[in-house]
Amino acid sequence: MTLQFITDTDSCDSSSENGETSGNSSFIDEDSSDEDEVIDIYEEPVFDTSKEIHYKVKYKQTFEEAISSNEDDEIYVLNLDAQKIGQSLRVATALSNFTCNVYDIDAGYKFNTTYLKHEKKMVDVKFGSDSTQLSSIVYTGSEDGTIKLWDLRLKEKCVSVFKDDTDAELKPLSCFDVSCDGRFLVAGTEVFKDDAFLLFWDIRSTNLLGGYWDTHQEDITQVKFHPTEDKTVISGSTDGIINLFDVTQTTEQDALQLSFNTNSSICQAQLRWFKNKNDDSIISCVTHTEDVQLWHTTDSSPYSIIPRETISSSMNIKPDLFSQIINCHQTNENGDIMLLVGNDNGRGEHLQSLDIINDGPELSPRSLFKNNKQIVRCSWYDYKCGIMVTGGEAGILNVWVPSDDENNSVDNTGKCTLKELPKVSLKNHSSKPY
Repeated sequence: MTLQFITDTDSCDSSSENGETSGNSSFIDEDSSDEDEVIDIYEEPVFDTSKEIHYKVKYKQTFEEAISSNEDDEIYVLNLDAQKIGQSLRVATALSNFTCNVYDIDAGYKFNTTYLKHEKKMVDVKFGSDSTQLSSIVYTGSEDGTIKLWDLRLKEKCVSVFKDDTDAELKPLSCFDVSCDGRFLVAGTEVFKDDAFLLFWDIRSTNLLGGYWDTHQEDITQVKFHPTEDKTVISGSTDGIINLFDVTQTTEQDALQLSFNTNSSICQAQLRWFKNKNDDSIISCVTHTEDVQLWHTTDSSPYSIIPRETISSSMNIKPDLFSQIINCHQTNENGDIMLLVGNDNGRGEHLQSLDIINDGPELSPRSLFKNNKQIVRCSWYDYKCGIMVTGGEAGILNVWVPSDDENNSVDNTGKCTLKELPKVSLKNHSSKPY
């Protein structure tokens, strides 16, 4: 990898001025008599049960773990990652109390919990790549400016700390990712001294390889290595730009291959790679206006935009003003995509998924996730076996599996019934790849 090397004196003239707002949106509906419709923002959403027959993939909840039993101790599940090998499932959760819990759920029986910790809020958690067994390597990134590599097999679990210490103050990280071959790390930062940085490390050394800082003007909200091409990285920012890099190039200018303008602000953790049936690479993006955009990497504009209004009206709930896009997931080898969506009013119990039909914007009901008890913030999905893992604002971790008996939840012993499921380029470098 050849990257611009960061020095104390490097700077650029770009400035950051974030005008995006987040949080509650305001809605105004006008009827034919020009009178405003009064909406009770505390009204609980009601699902139209007559539409339930159209949800074709049935799910049941087979595992539920409350992170904290103290109701006064509010802990959110901010991010999660999971791996499934055989009948075993390993789940890592990044929590709002600066810790990471790692759960082993083996053949539907007991789970063990491992606790990992940072000094500030975690921005993401990732497992190391291992296709033959559950990975013992966990990466956690934090706003404290560090990415930690943990080896769950060791008593002193933190074995490496990756950071950019070229300045007196560590840069606040906002996201990170691991390359598909497990060799390289990339992290995005908030604006730091007028620049937003992409930082790179080789995991064999904690020394910073280098970085980019000219191509984003505001906080970087997501970075993603390509799932099969370890030299390709995309980044998204509140400046509304998605950048695609070939990180084997010698300069940032040469590395930047494409820029996509979403004309919006890109949400945290809402940039994804997909592959369609022609093996073309697809990028999905969720904006701060809660619209979904789908891009071919060869196009100058999205080939599909799914507005929030379409998503809300497809959920079959009233009032439909509080829809929440949680994630986009690939559902099969053809690259079909579903949206995991919820409702962020009340306690957020309503959770469902919608299939994108014919590239959108048409949506079709897919699944209902009954007995959900929280506003869901993050999810993981494996289309090969259909498992969905969710976490959210009540600090609850759930595992959902396809089942005809969707109303059966966790049994009294707390055992998970995973055993019911079917089994299922960065260039090579020597020492310092600058």
